[in-house]
Amino acid sequence: RHPSGDSINYKFVIPMDGGVFSGVKKPAYHLYRYTETESGDVLANFVGEVPIEGMDIRGIHSLGATENYAILPRFALYFEVSDPVEIGTGAKISPDKDTFFDVVSLVDGKRTQFKFPSHNSMHIINSFERKNEAGQTEVVIDWPTIDTVEGIRNSNIFELLNRETLTDPNYSYQEHFPHYCKFTLRRFILNMETGEGTQYDYPRMWTPDAIEVEFPYINDNYRGLPYCYAYFQTWNNDAHNAMGLLKVDMCRETSIGWERKNKFPVEPVFAARPGAQDEDDGVVLAPVFDADTGKSELYVWDAKSLEVIAIVSTPIVVPYSLHGTWIPEDQ
Repeated sequence: RHPSGDSINYKFVIPMDGGVFSGVKKPAYHLYRYTETESGDVLANFVGEVPIEGMDIRGIHSLGATENYAILPRFALYFEVSDPVEIGTGAKISPDKDTFFDVVSLVDGKRTQFKFPSHNSMHIINSFERKNEAGQTEVVIDWPTIDTVEGIRNSNIFELLNRETLTDPNYSYQEHFPHYCKFTLRRFILNMETGEGTQYDYPRMWTPDAIEVEFPYINDNYRGLPYCYAYFQTWNNDAHNAMGLLKVDMCRETSIGWERKNKFPVEPVFAARPGAQDEDDGVVLAPVFDADTGKSELYVWDAKSLEVIAIVSTPIVVPYSLHGTWIPEDQ
């Protein structure tokens, strides 16, 4: 989502000819900016493209957008090329895959590429522009990442996500998939004038240490702009996938959390209080599945303290892995 309210999206283009990969046009990621008019029409404007070299096809789940740029990430998750393409067994992670951020200007489509060591992530926290001490423009982009992808070489991620694995009482993630049990919040700083990129790893601001910290959500009024607060869903894989919520202050490097036994919250969603001045003045909402009753309830937390202020019954069961969003009534 662009700070203006527009959306930034992409489509993956691979020319095909009779079921065989064609060399007529090189494959690329095409970036589009979607703008809604006053009449409700949606206009799609081509922003630029990021070529794919050597059929190195990465799994891309979310993009970054600032006032002047769109950022296309390419992490260690990749797809083996075959005909036909096997999405399940062909989706793998490799430490040999460097991380690339392609920053595309929303003004003229100019592309600047930044290269980092191998990392893996799915959901962006936020991205924004700032000036450094030398007055140079930097694009800052934050991600919750697997702590390290070393040792995951060519691992098929669907081995981790199948039902047999999730329900086996004797299965140990720490033993078989230890890399998925530690996450690090990482900030990538991209200098648009020098073309240099730097990386900052935040300290782990939660306990226990070996949990997944994912599904980030921020105040939408700060998306694409400098911010401080992010809300996450946490997973403790070796405690029967026990889940909770985490609020992280990215500016002060502090956090608070919420969890209850046998309660499984969905991705948290932030809703600002009408007329709010503080970034975290509002509520956090999420359906919570209760393993004791087999039912779901909508929980409402105070966004500053994560204290529960309301619980609303729901007529349906909401799976704990679903995404969510908040749309104000006037939109």
